[in-house]
Amino acid sequence: MKDKIKQILRENIEPRDIIITLPKSISWDDYEKEIEAVKDGSQVMNFKVNALPKTSKGNKCYIVHDGVIKGWMEIVGLSKKDFTCSTTGREWKGNFIERSGPFHYIDPVPMKGFQGFRYYN
Repeated sequence: MKDKIKQILRENIEPRDIIITLPKSISWDDYEKEIEAVKDGSQVMNFKVNALPKTSKGNKCYIVHDGVIKGWMEIVGLSKKDFTCSTTGREWKGNFIERSGPFHYIDPVPMKGFQGFRYYN
């Protein structure tokens, strides 16, 4: 029982960074244009997931593209919403990881792509 309580507390208290994978259909050049548009924090990038991760604002969201982790952005929100993408005009509905601010490039780390999100730490 004590172990279960410790696990619940750890999941709800410790900061948890996450990793997401961009679809191969999105070119890195196009994605960098979206990164540029949100770097000042005035706009938000959304990433749709089936269920919201157990993380919070201020934690890191690492990005996998073409088999490597390229860097991270700050998580600025987690929400269930409907919206129209300002870049594509596409209608979206569901759970979203919201990111904004500068993109922090790192030395590439090999990682196979996956759907959804994974916890980093």
